[in-house]
Amino acid sequence: MGDGGSWVIQHGPRYIRVSASVASLAQRLDGETTIDALAGSMGVPWTAELVTDAVGRFDALRLLDRGEQTPKKKQRSSRIKLVPPFTVQLTLLSPGRTMQALQPALARWKGRRLAATSVVTALAGLVVLAVQAPYVTNLVSQPLSPLAYVGLLVGLIAGTSLHELGHAFTLIRYGGRPSRIGIMLFYLMPTFFCDVSDSWRLAERCQRVHVALAGPAVQTFLAGASALAAWPLDVGGVKTCLVLFAVGSYITGLLNLLPLIKLDGYIALMSRVDIPYLRDRAIKDARRSVARLLFGGTYRRELPGRSWTVWYGLACMTFPLYLLSTALKLWIGLLQRAGFVGACLAASAFCYVLYLVGRGIRRLVGEVRGSGASRVRVTLVGALLAAAASAVAFLPVTCTTPAAYVTRAGGVDVVLMRGSDASRIEPGRPVSLSTNGLILTPSTGHGVIGQQGGKRTTAPVSAFFPIALGPEPETPVISYRLTTSQAPTEPFGTAEVDTGRLPLWEVAYRTYVAPFIP
Repeated sequence: MGDGGSWVIQHGPRYIRVSASVASLAQRLDGETTIDALAGSMGVPWTAELVTDAVGRFDALRLLDRGEQTPKKKQRSSRIKLVPPFTVQLTLLSPGRTMQALQPALARWKGRRLAATSVVTALAGLVVLAVQAPYVTNLVSQPLSPLAYVGLLVGLIAGTSLHELGHAFTLIRYGGRPSRIGIMLFYLMPTFFCDVSDSWRLAERCQRVHVALAGPAVQTFLAGASALAAWPLDVGGVKTCLVLFAVGSYITGLLNLLPLIKLDGYIALMSRVDIPYLRDRAIKDARRSVARLLFGGTYRRELPGRSWTVWYGLACMTFPLYLLSTALKLWIGLLQRAGFVGACLAASAFCYVLYLVGRGIRRLVGEVRGSGASRVRVTLVGALLAAAASAVAFLPVTCTTPAAYVTRAGGVDVVLMRGSDASRIEPGRPVSLSTNGLILTPSTGHGVIGQQGGKRTTAPVSAFFPIALGPEPETPVISYRLTTSQAPTEPFGTAEVDTGRLPLWEVAYRTYVAPFIP
């Protein structure tokens, strides 16, 4: 990008930003020149140790040709790409000059006018949803028809595809070129993708920021337009789908703007501050700061002179855990009510959270080992941390059993799918009743388990899952009569039985392990 500035190394569809001196070193790598000779040709401040470290990083990024793959294998493997943790991309075509032909037309777009239109439409849509707050709240608090789910899924797939095209068209407008177009499974949802890694070759920071923010701008614009289109319509299937699409697009657009996970908001922040691999390097600095605080030792800063990056790294370390644990807490009831399949999904998510924690601990241990910290201090602090973790495992917490309720002619019944853990369902246990909504689950009443024992019967599927089926199919359940002061406001919905307080480890065992033990 210019002498003394940042350079970009392109390796297939990958772009790696480096300094001018590192780019100069990369140009000298020919497979024959020795480390000492490279250090000598690079001059001060390069040493053999620094050259070895840089070559090691090139190797870790798979930039060095070891002669282990044939060209055919490389071409075949580039079609399918796995992006951890839950994204699989299948490249269908490389647009090349085809989309580049749009550049003259896109260059005439009035960027500020488009941005203003997007912002105004998005804000107007939020106002319209706020005006219709009772309708929107009721909609996301009730089971939806299969047709509404299909409409929502199709809309979100189309919206995500336009989101990706927003990135692509903005990149083309600034003279870049999208490298790959295809389909992907993004957290198990099929959608369209367009690789705009070429934006790293843009010289201006603001241009890279615009490319990153173009996707969320398109998505929130579509959300606002959908809300405005739904406003004058009568209540029905079309209005339902439009409002749900607007709510879903606003949520995903907001999530996309968060700079703590590797989505568009992070790319925009990294482009604005012009620090390659900002998140990874900030996390390393944060981890080393924690290690220094706890165990002592000497650590090298990845981003010296920028104290804010340590706090940013701490936020990046903890936010994915918060996001996953919050999602698991919100959806654990639905997953447990889904029987064995739901238990498998819940256990998988829980194992992934444990994996993230374990990976963080392993990396922290690796940092401490190379820091020269006192072994006595490391042993003492490690023992204290282990004792604290053990104490937390024995903290008493409320244990609940997810269930459903059904209003019948003789009263209200709490029902559990057959095979669910009913060992702690006893007379007098308090029960909270709520609606079975897709997003919100407002309370519909309270009660306690009656004196009668459980009996085998059937209950509507919609009591367990937020889907309205007609005629209402039923599923085999175990039913317990509920004692209530007044009838719930909805005829059926979800229930949560308070089964007392247990140690945290036992609650985790009952939730994530016991369902798999015969």
